[in-house]
Amino acid sequence: MIIPPLLKQQDKVRIIAPSGIVPDNGLVPAIKMLELWGLEVELGSYVYSKSSVFAGTDKQRLQNFQEAINDESVSIVLCARGGYGLTRYIDHLDFTTLIDSPKWIIGFSDITAFHLSALKKNILSIHGPMGTSFAREGAEGSIGQLHNLLFNGTSEIEMGQLQIKLGEAQGTLVGGNLALLCDSIGTANEIETDNAILVLEDVGEQYYRIDRMLNQMARAGKFDKLKGLVIGGFSDLSQGIVVFSESVIDIISRLTTDKIYPIAISMPIGHEPANYPFVHGAEYKLLVEREYARLELLTTL
Repeated sequence: MIIPPLLKQQDKVRIIAPSGIVPDNGLVPAIKMLELWGLEVELGSYVYSKSSVFAGTDKQRLQNFQEAINDESVSIVLCARGGYGLTRYIDHLDFTTLIDSPKWIIGFSDITAFHLSALKKNILSIHGPMGTSFAREGAEGSIGQLHNLLFNGTSEIEMGQLQIKLGEAQGTLVGGNLALLCDSIGTANEIETDNAILVLEDVGEQYYRIDRMLNQMARAGKFDKLKGLVIGGFSDLSQGIVVFSESVIDIISRLTTDKIYPIAISMPIGHEPANYPFVHGAEYKLLVEREYARLELLTTL
């Protein structure tokens, strides 16, 4: 497994925009905080570019990402935001320099596509807060945990809430945005879930579409050989023309009724301000008790 080094003072972070348009001055809070951490901050070539709904053309965003990977003076790459667009060029991204000189790539949502691609090459990456996350009220805990992870190599995510399937598990932690996980099926970057702890989250979908995507994951065997399942935030869901009667937890319970692995729900991972980081592809321990769940990093960084 390829593990990027932890950060130290004066390391350089480059912020890039691989997907959607970044609001004007939307990165100022992130830049200020990263500088308080003692890091040198620079922006990628096309961070504030606009092309349709994207932060620049596909060619520009690919160049933006590739330059950040190839520049060996850069210690971490922080994605500015998600949105849509990374899968339009992800297969053209060259990982050679990242394999030889690894660095942390950080993001979530649309950046799930990168995490899946990196793991195919045995590279660990971080699913967590992005550039625009730093400005969100309520994100302070997540940002603090990101600092701890990057500088100290510690990662622990907890939730005190009634759970549905108790137990303990240990496995490779994978996953992220449900739509991007489904999008990977049948491609070179298809998510592998055997002996893994799978994380699921999503935003802005209709309930029937969530049901369809979860059923697609089940039909593709992605729930069959898990060690554990972690349900993060499913934010801003809506009804379609016909009211859908099942909640996300109802759907998950139905699709995993014959499974014996633990399932944690309502974990602070996803599109809410409380979006705690985890190392995608690392070994984690999952503990699920009646009113408590915890993910703990086991891999030494």
